[in-house]
Amino acid sequence: EELTSLETWDNGKPYQQSKTVEIPMFARLFRYYAGWADKIHGLTVPADGNYHVQTLHEPIGVAGQIIPGNFPLLMFAWKVGPTLACGNTTVLKT
Repeated sequence: EELTSLETWDNGKPYQQSKTVEIPMFARLFRYYAGWADKIHGLTVPADGNYHVQTLHEPIGVAGQIIPGNFPLLMFAWKVGPTLACGNTTVLKT
């Protein structure tokens, strides 16, 4: 209820839309991106000859994120969720 009220006050959208659409979708998105954390690992690629080819997925560091004001909570989840799940840090400008 408190998060719904804050989103409604911040964005000026109807309370019902925040309660039934945005807040539940926000929670689902973070749960989805949290599932990425244990699925990012290196892969061994077949190669011709006596070679070992490996692909590593490593954090890249800091990701700069800019979000507009029309759906700030969902865009926050879209940008910060994958960044954190992949082991990076983020700087967010609203």
